[in-house]
Amino acid sequence: MEKEEQEVYDDSINQDSFLDNMNSILSVKTDYERREYDYEWIDIIDEALPYIDNILRNPKRFIINEEEVVQVEKSKKVTVESIIHLTQHTNYIQKIEDNGDVKPSKILNINKEESLDTYENRFVYTLINNVRTFFEKRKKETGVFSYFKDRKNLKFEANTIIDTEEVAISLDISSHNEVKLNGKENSGEETVAERLKRIKIQLDGFTMSELMQTLSKQHVAPVRSPIRKTNVILKNPNFQKAEALWNYIQMYEEKDKNENEHKDYYDESGLKESYNQAFLSLYLANRSLNHKAQPITEEKMLGQTMARLIDNILDSNYEITEQEIKDLFNKQLKLIKAANEEKKRKIRKLLLDKLENEENEFMKDWSILEETSIC
Repeated sequence: MEKEEQEVYDDSINQDSFLDNMNSILSVKTDYERREYDYEWIDIIDEALPYIDNILRNPKRFIINEEEVVQVEKSKKVTVESIIHLTQHTNYIQKIEDNGDVKPSKILNINKEESLDTYENRFVYTLINNVRTFFEKRKKETGVFSYFKDRKNLKFEANTIIDTEEVAISLDISSHNEVKLNGKENSGEETVAERLKRIKIQLDGFTMSELMQTLSKQHVAPVRSPIRKTNVILKNPNFQKAEALWNYIQMYEEKDKNENEHKDYYDESGLKESYNQAFLSLYLANRSLNHKAQPITEEKMLGQTMARLIDNILDSNYEITEQEIKDLFNKQLKLIKAANEEKKRKIRKLLLDKLENEENEFMKDWSILEETSIC
């Protein structure tokens, strides 16, 4: 390298004067948001759905006997209960034949019908309606993935005077970091959005079942806590899971975490001092543009940089010893050298791999050329 290429320029300015005359403002705006949604409720509902489906496919029924005294000609079927009722109500006997046959004018008619209006079925009916309400509410309040967002904007403006020279700087730094905390797009598993969609379809299917449609038309009264411990609810595994879901919804406590922090202020801490020092460093670097500047060696420039660095260290920790400064410098020097060696190693490997690939391609082309010549 030529001597003049190694030289930078400096006017041997009074750096303390540069900093003393400086007027600077560092405005800071930060916007931090972190949302961690609790998706346990999806697991609980998802786990219970097959058991509720089993109940709906084979609902419990009971027989209803509707008794009605009708004209004998309108009676559809004479049962033992009809005969017993007639013996207890002889006023319905119209005539007794000579051969002993009894001819009634009216008789008890019993219609037997199956009904789904049982306590257990009303429990399932109420549970499904409650789950749908709970599901829609949680779906509205819960995002499809947890995340955090971190935005920062720093604006540094400063001016100073060195002798008759006025110097000013304006600097804007913006950063935006946004990360999904539970993304599974590439894991092969269902995403939260896919699970919510599937559960919604299943719940909609439940409402179209015979049990739900029948009890809805009958406007049955919903059951309320505490759930009555019938034999079916106590012993049937499907109803046990249904009751567990009922209890979970009834006692649910939201566990979502929502953190927000917004700041907008003028910084007066050590950060502003660091920007002031950076302004000075940039100014010194730009002094090379001054045609009147006196040349100094790189060694002198490095010495001035080190002096400012040590001044900053002492300002932040005046008790630090000379040995601790040396140890800190050596440690950082080793880390930087190691990082540079790693960069060199990666570059070297990249070049060797490229040369090897090109050599392989050349040999392949040469083989094809030889085969063509032989032919």
